[in-house]
Amino acid sequence: MWTPQGLVRHPLLTLGADGRVLSAECCPDPDRLAATEFYAGLLVPDFPADYRAAFDGMRAAALPLSELLPRIVTPGGALVVISGLDYDSLRLTPQSQIRKL
Repeated sequence: MWTPQGLVRHPLLTLGADGRVLSAECCPDPDRLAATEFYAGLLVPDFPADYRAAFDGMRAAALPLSELLPRIVTPGGALVVISGLDYDSLRLTPQSQIRKL
């Protein structure tokens, strides 16, 4: 999960009825918890509501996510998962996709 303070590995989020993140913690064994959903990719809370247009802009910029995300994440935005990344360089690839949760 991306946060302004850095990446959180193995995040376990508790979401409110409106989809907002209520809490986040690190959980190395989430598969042992009931009612847990799994997503492959980078979770990004507070992504712009027009997430597809913002994602297209990120593709066009072709910069590392460490530079792009601080510029576009805004409080009250959507929770998304970005998959198909180059995790070594933290960049989008031609296979990258975005999904609103």
